[in-house]
Amino acid sequence: MRLRSKVAIVTGGVQGIGRAIVLGMGREGAKVAVADLQVAKAKAVADEIRAAGSEALAVEVDVSQESSVKQLVEQVLRRFGRVDILVNDAGIYLRSLVAEMREEDWDRVLDTNLGGNFLCSRAVVPTMRAQKSGRIISISSRIAHHGAKEGAHYAASKAGIIGLVKALARELGSDHITVNAICPGIADTALPREHQSEAALKERLKENPLGHALTAEDLVGPVLFLASDAAAYITGQVINVNCGSSMH
Repeated sequence: MRLRSKVAIVTGGVQGIGRAIVLGMGREGAKVAVADLQVAKAKAVADEIRAAGSEALAVEVDVSQESSVKQLVEQVLRRFGRVDILVNDAGIYLRSLVAEMREEDWDRVLDTNLGGNFLCSRAVVPTMRAQKSGRIISISSRIAHHGAKEGAHYAASKAGIIGLVKALARELGSDHITVNAICPGIADTALPREHQSEAALKERLKENPLGHALTAEDLVGPVLFLASDAAAYITGQVINVNCGSSMH
């Protein structure tokens, strides 16, 4: 129960990595706000957490909209009185070559993935500063390091998250707030399955030294570690969880 009495917000918490993180934090005793645009699914995940014995709150949020993000944090503070942990996981992926990319698609991906990260992080800073403690953990991607054909907007947004994390770590360290990023390798979740065949995905998942097909659950341990007291002096770092498919 490493997170007993802690309050966590997880964006994009209804599927894939976000859902696994939400359930993992609930198992560790955290009170969890499941924040997602799909509020019906968020309520179902919150019910799972409660059934397992932890407190949970489902909140509808559009992370690309400042007013929606402010309402999210206000609801969590009204319900739980504090925010100890923010996990920025909400994101979208749209496929397009740069030469054919519509400006509105570029803007949508950047506004959601990077803009949402900025808005959510900024929104929790005042309460974390008042507490003189906090953990901000942002989910980036191996694509931030490698780029992606038909995914320049996604790669740019995920690389931007790394820069934002490092800047925030420098700004917030004196308030005992740590800020870190996790870069998952390709995982067997809904997002990559939307963009390639099942057979191609299975082959790619095993292209790593460990020969393991990464799952959403494999990201839970690293996130829980960064959220715990054991990681009190780790900040501004990028943790690659990819079975060795890329090494930095």
